[in-house]
Amino acid sequence: MTVLHSREKLTLANELIYEIKVKDAMTRKLIFFSQDATFREIQSSLKKNRISGVPILDKTKNIVGIVSIDNVITAFDKDYINNKVKNYMTRQVITIPQNYSLVSAIKKFEHYKFGRLPVTKNARSNEIIGILTMGDILNCLLVSIQTIAEKVEKKEAQNTRLSEKMIKQAHKKHLRFEVKKADFDNAGRVASIIRKYLQKLNIDKQILRRVAIICYEAEMNINIHSLGGYITVEVDESNIMITAIDYGPGIPDVEEAMKPGFTTASEQIRALGFGAGMGLPNIKKCADHLDLESSMETGTILKATIYLGG
Repeated sequence: MTVLHSREKLTLANELIYEIKVKDAMTRKLIFFSQDATFREIQSSLKKNRISGVPILDKTKNIVGIVSIDNVITAFDKDYINNKVKNYMTRQVITIPQNYSLVSAIKKFEHYKFGRLPVTKNARSNEIIGILTMGDILNCLLVSIQTIAEKVEKKEAQNTRLSEKMIKQAHKKHLRFEVKKADFDNAGRVASIIRKYLQKLNIDKQILRRVAIICYEAEMNINIHSLGGYITVEVDESNIMITAIDYGPGIPDVEEAMKPGFTTASEQIRALGFGAGMGLPNIKKCADHLDLESSMETGTILKATIYLGG
C-alpha cells in the first residue's frame, strides 16, 4: 500500500491549492436569508446549523449583504434582536468567484480574517452559488491527497512507464499558451495544462511542483500587470525552459520588483486575492536560473530554467 509521508503531503497540498478551484471545495447547500429576516431568526439558524454567518440575498439570489455572529451579538447588546436585518447588515461583502483557485481564496482568508466567503457564479456576477470556509478547503485537500495516493498505488502496481523513444518524441514539442489581460476566471489554467503534460514525460514530482508554481505566478503577472501575453514551455533531455512574454507596460524597477511583498497591483486587484507581491520571488525561488528583461516600451520577457539533472 502506498503511504504519503507528512512532508510529501505538505508539499502536495501546496501544489494542489494552485490547481483546485473554489467550486471543487465549496459547500453547495446554501443557507441564506432575505433582508426582511430578523436577527433572532438568523441567530436560531446559526445555532441550529453551527455556522458563523449567512449571506443576505435578494429574490434573484444576488448577494446584498451578510450577517455574522458578531452582528447578532451586537443586536443582542443594543436590544434590536427582533428587528429586520436590512438596516444593520454588512453591505460591503467580500466574495470569490467559483473558478478562482484555492490559493486565491486562502489569500483572501488571510487578508480579511473572515470565517467564510460567499462564492459567486463568476467574477462579473453577484449571484451566490455556494459558501467556502477554511474547513471546506482542508477537507477538499485531504480527499484529493487520498485520491492521488490511490492513483499512485495503482500506477505502481501496473508498473507502466513511457518508453525512451516516446519521451524523446514528446521532448520535441513546443507548448505555447496565450494569456489575456485580467482573465481571472481562467487563472491557473496554463499551469494545470503544463503540469499534466509533463506528468506524461515522467518528470520528477518535485520538479513538477516547481514548474507549476512558476507557470502560475507568471500567468498571474501577465493577468494583473500587463496588456496580455503568452507563455511557452520547452523540454529537452537536460532542462525545462519556461518563457513568459507580455506586451507591456514593463517593470519600472526590476530589482525592487524582486523583493518579497513589493507590488504595484491596485486595491481592486488585491481585494480579489491577487497582487501580494510574491510572484517574482516565488519564481526565482523555484527556478535554477532566471533571466528577466523589461522595457517600459515593449514589455517584459521572463525566462525560467529548471535543470532535470538535479
